Amino acid sequence: MNGIKCWNTANNSQSCSFTMTSTACVSTFECMESGLTYNNLKNNTSARNPLYTKVLGQSFDVDVIALLSSGAQSSGYNSSLKVDLVTDSSNTCSNNIIVTKDVSFTASDGGRKKVTFSATDVTRAYPNLRCQVRDTSQNKSGCSSDNFAIRPQSLSITNSNTVQSASPTATATPTFRAGANTSPNADKFSLTAASGEQGYNGTPKIANALLQAHPGAPAVGMVTGMFAAGNAGASTGGNFAYSEVGHFKILPQGLYDDTFTAVDISKGDCNNNFDNAGDGSPKKYGCLFGNTTDTNYFGRFKPSSLRVDASAVTLACGNFVYYGQDTTPTSAAPGIITPFTITALNSSNATTQNYTGDYARMALNDYTVYHFSASPANGTTLSQSAASPAITKIADNTTPVWSNGTTNVRVRHKLSRPSTAVNQQNVVISAELRDSDNVSSAITALNGGGSPFRYGRLAVIPAHGSELLALPVPIEAQYYKDGFYVRSQGDACTTIDSRSIVMKNYKGNLTACETFLNGTYTANNGLVNALLAAPKVGSDGRPNVGSVDLEVNLGDAVSGEVTCQSNASPVSAINGGRDWFGTTDPVGRASFGIYKAPIIYMRENFQ
Repeated sequence: MNGIKCWNTANNSQSCSFTMTSTACVSTFECMESGLTYNNLKNNTSARNPLYTKVLGQSFDVDVIALLSSGAQSSGYNSSLKVDLVTDSSNTCSNNIIVTKDVSFTASDGGRKKVTFSATDVTRAYPNLRCQVRDTSQNKSGCSSDNFAIRPQSLSITNSNTVQSASPTATATPTFRAGANTSPNADKFSLTAASGEQGYNGTPKIANALLQAHPGAPAVGMVTGMFAAGNAGASTGGNFAYSEVGHFKILPQGLYDDTFTAVDISKGDCNNNFDNAGDGSPKKYGCLFGNTTDTNYFGRFKPSSLRVDASAVTLACGNFVYYGQDTTPTSAAPGIITPFTITALNSSNATTQNYTGDYARMALNDYTVYHFSASPANGTTLSQSAASPAITKIADNTTPVWSNGTTNVRVRHKLSRPSTAVNQQNVVISAELRDSDNVSSAITALNGGGSPFRYGRLAVIPAHGSELLALPVPIEAQYYKDGFYVRSQGDACTTIDSRSIVMKNYKGNLTACETFLNGTYTANNGLVNALLAAPKVGSDGRPNVGSVDLEVNLGDAVSGEVTCQSNASPVSAINGGRDWFGTTDPVGRASFGIYKAPIIYMRENFQ
């Protein structure tokens, strides 16, 4: 009798017994950080299954978890899956798949399996990714509850329109005016920061606390300006400015990004540092990334302007000065001395302290860089005094130097004598400084509303008296006023060395050195009294009456000109050094005994 038989193909035996297995249906999937405890988010909505920040170029693991409809982890799921990294779209997975890994679950996995992404699986940075799991055989899928970033390892400056140099110099070009990027007078420069891959789209920043100035600089400036949002791995900003003079470089982490990993920062899924190695298990990396080594120096930066602050001037005659007056071998006073302070400024009018040493491009002892001028000029020329040195510090006669962006100078000038007489008038001495980088100051008056200048001359007033008495000979300092010469009231500066007074043209019974001059005479309210010694009576018993002409050498002495300094032999006359009184030496006659003395009656009382 033929009946139904059962056959077990596993062992090739007849048997009607069989075993049925039942696997609970998987509803969805979760992706989370490998090794962390899974949280059923349906039971605890405040819990998390985090995915931490990843660093591009480093392998990482995630755990894929098969979930039942209750949110509980499946214990016996076995199937083949595809695990995708996708971009986030409105807090869920998009269709933009970045990379896919094939994974096979077995019942022994207990519904949870680690998936490793190698260092080369992801080739660019992404600020917002999710993990997607697909079981195509059962048409089931799931999207990770958390999103995460894959950040670049570092940033670097790849381009700038400034010179980038490992060894900066004070003459490097091009130059940029220092200041803030909000100032129209600051020269803007560009910087490009790149991540070395194509996905970075963040906005880098510069930490001013991590800038370093060129060697020897007394101060570190600030960089202002912003990078644009990155594109294809690079970000450029073209409106940067630096507040100081010279060069700067960016120290490690001075160029940084602190927002690219924003999806993880807010949840604590990365650490507030620049760690690329990772900390703990599973690894948490730093939220931040930036440059890892010093950049080259950027620059060169120069001041935007120079400022001049004038102090009280010194005039050779106290309250006025003669055209042409200056230091001579017999006069220590320059015509006019202008002390002032100079400050190098950036475009925000802050002092640029690094304008010092070689980076101060204004030679303070060069009269021409000040571009001095006089107004009204009246055909005159303003020039450096013959005083040596003509330019010094205000406090002493030492060479002026720049220090921390400022200096002070005392400049000695001579304003030449006009070719024709002019009335006294106030002349303004101004400066317009300009250094070798063409950094300049505004035209600045150094003596306020001006200083009085006089067109002067000397006049020897004829004098006569008794041969028995010393004879004062008036020499008057005068200046031009409305077509005439008048005494130069207030002149207490004019001095005349008696050796510069030529004695000549003796007449009568007066011969050389029977009368003589001696010493230096100083004006009192414009009047100098030279004193001729009394010639008295000669050895022959005759009175030494007669006259002698006195000529004051304003400039060089002519060969053969002599004077008498005692009753001995004549000596050569010297240069008077008073050419500001003109080129024509004044001459006047002194006579003894020829005319009555100007004194009608003199009486001496003795008690």
